[in-house]
Amino acid sequence: MGDKMTTIKDVANEAGVSISTVSRILNFDETLSVGEDTRRRVLEVAEKLRYKKRNRHVPKGGKKIGIIQWHSDKEELTDLYYLQIQYGIENKASSLGAGVEKLTFDSVDKNRVKGLSGMIAVGKFDKTEVMSLKSYDLPLVFIGENYLTYDCDSIRSDFESPVRKIIDRFIDRGIQDIGMIAGKETTVTEKQGVRDPRVSTFDSYLAEKGLFNDAFVFQGPFGPDSGFELMNTAIKQLGDKLPHGFLIGSDSMAVGVLRALQQQNISVPDRVSLISFNDVAIAKYTSPALTTVHVHTELMGERAIEMLTDRIKEPKKVPELTVIATELMERESSL
Repeated sequence: MGDKMTTIKDVANEAGVSISTVSRILNFDETLSVGEDTRRRVLEVAEKLRYKKRNRHVPKGGKKIGIIQWHSDKEELTDLYYLQIQYGIENKASSLGAGVEKLTFDSVDKNRVKGLSGMIAVGKFDKTEVMSLKSYDLPLVFIGENYLTYDCDSIRSDFESPVRKIIDRFIDRGIQDIGMIAGKETTVTEKQGVRDPRVSTFDSYLAEKGLFNDAFVFQGPFGPDSGFELMNTAIKQLGDKLPHGFLIGSDSMAVGVLRALQQQNISVPDRVSLISFNDVAIAKYTSPALTTVHVHTELMGERAIEMLTDRIKEPKKVPELTVIATELMERESSL
């Protein structure tokens, strides 16, 4: 990974702010008074420094790809998963001489898609939204879920395997009381709950081993504030029975979880081991640094451009689903 040599000082120099400001932004410090523009700049710099420099030059006459956002700009900064995917799309598109245009789902109409060679939809879309995007009759690839049901090319991460591996890891280390702080999402149009394969795999795999306890599972929105509130709820409800191991739905949630545990003087990892998901830039700047599942978000974005290019060349080809593996990044938050 390109982030091994990146330091907080590097981020501060590139963003034009102090080292302490970078540290507080990366830890979602609510007491920091800083403008949203500065916050976005620091978070974007922290992510960009992890990857090879992107060439923004696009030759005249090159293709233009629409990136359809399911999430808001605020959500993009709260949980950097989608921002990483965007960089992968932009990087690959640029290398092929194509430009990109970001659009929110609500802003997509016939006028906005004129001139686009194809679209990449990033997020969790319901049937109404999928059919709406298909109605523009443009090459289309989805990132995040499996949309083969709608005859659409799709890319998603394998979240099931790492959940099983994490549970086995905890058990191997003598931890059998295992909890989860999970994210909860709903689609924009139909307000449907989005199934999270991490939650369903967690439930079923622990049940197979006779270790599942529904009282150990807490769900709420993705983000640090939610992580903080959910862990505080767990501490209050469970007391001394608080699990010794927790899976956390995202790194940003884990930042809030860490803050809650530290405020209650609960040691990480000695009393509670935490393993989160995504491996965004903030994961290595927390204290302790997060053990987390690296999701190959940039690769997902790159692969989406490749699939879209294939679809443009061969409009009638059979739709494909690409599932991309993950890997565990061992740091300090877990035994």
